[in-house]
Amino acid sequence: MRKVIIGYCLFLMAAYALPAQDFSSFVTSMPQMKSVFSKLCADTPEFSAKASIGLFDKQGALRKTFPTRLALTGDCMRQEFDVWEMSLFPPEQRASMKVAHLDKIVIITRIDKKEVYAVFPGVEAYSEFSIPDSVLNEIGVRTNALTIQKTELGQETVSGHSCMKIKVTVSEPNRPTEEALLWCAADLQQFPVKLEIYAKNGITKIDFQDVQIKRPDAALFQVPANYIMFSSVKPIMDYAKDKLQGNSIPK
Repeated sequence: MRKVIIGYCLFLMAAYALPAQDFSSFVTSMPQMKSVFSKLCADTPEFSAKASIGLFDKQGALRKTFPTRLALTGDCMRQEFDVWEMSLFPPEQRASMKVAHLDKIVIITRIDKKEVYAVFPGVEAYSEFSIPDSVLNEIGVRTNALTIQKTELGQETVSGHSCMKIKVTVSEPNRPTEEALLWCAADLQQFPVKLEIYAKNGITKIDFQDVQIKRPDAALFQVPANYIMFSSVKPIMDYAKDKLQGNSIPK
């Protein structure tokens, strides 16, 4: 679970620091992240929420943080990011992205269409990545092989919600056992408003706010029709630079 989240962080860092790279391997990890959230939020498969994600080392020191807005339903997931609020990037890089109108990122995962879209609303552009069948097959095999054990640890209050604290142990063949703590809110149909995911190299903490337990608007999982599609992320970076110079014609 933690590896999937860290993999996404690496995608974001590479997308801005090394725009010449091919990001398809990063973006196609999004179905794995969708699978993780679906498993952790199994009692509430359709929801939207703000989330603050923190990556901590083994000693408990905070290394990276990034907020996101998340929407999940069926075979679809939407994640919204504001680079300006992400400590993944140095201040000068965040400032340059804001000037270029590349500071807002939306990642739309469509399992039903076998596609992931990296969308940049500030320049009305996006890139489309196909999800290989091999990725979906692996997720299916691993999901079927999972053994999940839950242990209730007692009641606690989190952000005003009365929650059951639950220890989750996830086991699968030929992989290290992973553990997580979930705080499931009684007034939100047992939605986990707080999570802590433990791994040998550190801890991932996720805090949810503004949770809406209902089906998100279908439009959230679609790229606006007037957006321009590019073959990868790098041409979008070049396009944004051209727009700053007064040339808005895609190359």
